[in-house]
Amino acid sequence: MTVPPIRTARFELVSMSLPFMRHLVARDLAAAETEIGAIVPPDLPDTLDNFLQFRIPDLVADPAAQPWLGRAIVLTEADGIRRIIGSAGFHAPPGDDGRVEIGYRVEPEYRRQGVATEVARALFDWAHAQGVDRFRASIAPDNVASLAVIGTFGFRQVGVQMDDIDGLELQFDLDGWPPRPDRPVP
Repeated sequence: MTVPPIRTARFELVSMSLPFMRHLVARDLAAAETEIGAIVPPDLPDTLDNFLQFRIPDLVADPAAQPWLGRAIVLTEADGIRRIIGSAGFHAPPGDDGRVEIGYRVEPEYRRQGVATEVARALFDWAHAQGVDRFRASIAPDNVASLAVIGTFGFRQVGVQMDDIDGLELQFDLDGWPPRPDRPVP
């Protein structure tokens, strides 16, 4: 399935295809780079291990879910070199309640530069264009950076959960996109 990238001011959010994910699991970075058209960080297979264990079976079962799932955050440098600087996407297509849960990760050397906020905004805009305006984020209580990102969009805490992989997480929801005038987006 060919999924068009989502473009932001600085990045492309390139869909991670099933072949790309399988190349990562096989630790075949050269094939993964060819598949996605960008340099892959050497530790990406390890960083995305849990993601890959869930998303590969999801895509095998439902290839139409691909646009909602993982996307590589691709930066094109001034010299034309394209590199993956993180990943983002939704955990699944919209559920019965019309809600999607966002996830994102930025490589350490690109953090604190507004990447996650820019990428999240683009994902919310894309989802809205697909008819979805109900969002969730689950974040560790000590993940100050991610808490700040979702705070800029007006998410409100609705609960707490214990994730089997990530441990204690605070759950946040946002209903309505774009945010109301009393909740401006930066």
